[in-house]
Amino acid sequence: MFDCHEGIPENVMTEQIPPYGLREKRSQGRPRSAETRQAILDAAVELVGAREYRDVSIDAIAATARVGKQSIYRWWPSKADLVLEAFTEHSLRRMPPLVPSADAFADLEADLARFFAFMRNDLVAKGVRSLIAEAQLDPEFRAKLYDGVHHVRCEALRRILRHGCALGQFRRDLDEDVLAHVIHGAFWYRFLSGTRQPYDDGYARDVVALLRPGIEAQP
Repeated sequence: MFDCHEGIPENVMTEQIPPYGLREKRSQGRPRSAETRQAILDAAVELVGAREYRDVSIDAIAATARVGKQSIYRWWPSKADLVLEAFTEHSLRRMPPLVPSADAFADLEADLARFFAFMRNDLVAKGVRSLIAEAQLDPEFRAKLYDGVHHVRCEALRRILRHGCALGQFRRDLDEDVLAHVIHGAFWYRFLSGTRQPYDDGYARDVVALLRPGIEAQP
């Protein structure tokens, strides 16, 4: 459940609110070469988007990035860790953190709309479907996929829900986990089921409009 105070905090519109979904990363080990690291991440996204995950090897990623395999293993312990970080960082570059506004419903719609747009990219869509397919066969990979991708998306959504609660726009008794799963379920069904119904700006608007009567705080 949300843990919010009554009404709108006095400083909610004056303090600098951290962007939704922004997570700090602590560097580990020796400093990475930014150019080499980015080349490896880009190669991983490109290859998984063009093939199936299990058909992509570390050798192929190294060759595409024009680096030695030792560079990859120095920074990532496995192909799964590399690929999941590659897709997570790719999404953050394409979808920079959303800065909260005074309208949490507008924030929610904007966040869904840009996520839907990102997932309409053919390379991203094919790659993500490949990762999900692999997750059904490998429990360890499935856990990493949830922690590295799905959890990040759900946490970004929870930030919007908590902000809406703090503004007094969302009900205080909402179960944020259930609501986050309901909202994302609306996307994943259309994305994975093969339906020809679009997931576009209009769909984002419809999802929020449908949810609004159930989550809006009553005066």
